[in-house]
Amino acid sequence: MPRIFSNLNLNGSTPPRVQPTIGEWGPLRVPSTKAKKRMRIWVGLVLLGTMIALFLLGWYVYHATTGSWGFGIGS
Repeated sequence: MPRIFSNLNLNGSTPPRVQPTIGEWGPLRVPSTKAKKRMRIWVGLVLLGTMIALFLLGWYVYHATTGSWGFGIGS
């Protein structure tokens, strides 16, 4: 007989020690969707800042070793 509704048990065959504790209104100590969205934004901003900082560090090292600013600036 075909199933009309999907299985709502998202834990599947995972062992009980790794399953979230179920409270009155749902899982306890599980990040909310809003928290996950905020974390995705923060990770993107940190990645962008890190890439810019590495680029500027490389540009500084290039200028310190060659004396040229690069990109055709000051030539």
